[in-house]
Amino acid sequence: MAAPAGLLARAALALLPEPEKAVKWVLVIILAPVALLALLFAGPITIWERVPIASPEQVMIYVNAARVVSDSTKSPCDPGVTVDWQPLLAIDAVRLDQDFSKANPARAEELARMFIEKAGSCEVCDGGDPPSCTSYPTYRLRSLDEVLDDLRFNAKQREKVKNILQVDLSFLLGTEPGVPDGWTPVEGNVKWPTPGINAITSPFGYRIDPVNGNSSFHTGVDIAAPMGTPVHAAADGVVAVAGWMGNFGYAVYIEHGDMVTIYAHLSQIAVQRGQQVKAGDVIAYSGNTGKSTGPHLHFEVRVHGQPVNPINYFK
Repeated sequence: MAAPAGLLARAALALLPEPEKAVKWVLVIILAPVALLALLFAGPITIWERVPIASPEQVMIYVNAARVVSDSTKSPCDPGVTVDWQPLLAIDAVRLDQDFSKANPARAEELARMFIEKAGSCEVCDGGDPPSCTSYPTYRLRSLDEVLDDLRFNAKQREKVKNILQVDLSFLLGTEPGVPDGWTPVEGNVKWPTPGINAITSPFGYRIDPVNGNSSFHTGVDIAAPMGTPVHAAADGVVAVAGWMGNFGYAVYIEHGDMVTIYAHLSQIAVQRGQQVKAGDVIAYSGNTGKSTGPHLHFEVRVHGQPVNPINYFK
């Protein structure tokens, strides 16, 4: 029986590819799906990983906690310190893995108190003889790094918190002003992508999603550009993405140093990845691809990976 078994084993080995080829096939089988998923979802996923997904009501939990703790440091002989709500929100975006349904006032206030520390005392005395004096504690504001040390955040968690804090998070309060009718962009270093077409159908900030009807954060502005409108580069840069980007449909991403501009839902693309472009160059044509309810251009600006209101560049 040994001989037939040996023959079968040799026959099976003969059918297998050479070792180097086998390794290559394994790598292809494993890496191809990963690369495909990254290509399809890199744009939208990057947005939500870097921006706190909190409703204005949830953001107010941190605003109120910071206010309560700040007020508790005041006394008749000391103005106290001011705790900023934005680091609280950024920390919990990481601690709660963006699930702000777990946020509550007590937890937020406990976090806010980690930013203050008793530093000494001061006294207030009346005019009596002898005077009667009352002692009050004074406080110092602790640094973000001190608090992160106490929370035992690792290097990756610290990086996420500080990345979130690179931009002003006040827009999460839902107070970002809309764009008035008849608004005209004032161009400077950044050019408007659809010259002569200025109507904004959906501004930057929280809105009711036109597709699923849920509240969501709109990371750019929608410009009412008819199908096939030429889309121009907002600034000099290098094309980083030119192709299908999931919900964005056909899209172009242009890198301008620390800033990236995004043009989405396109019907046609006129540039290639790696191409150098100048401000005003035609890079694509508006359309209705991806998650879209009608022809328009989704125009987005990210700074250090964070979406910011594009309108601020044209005031």
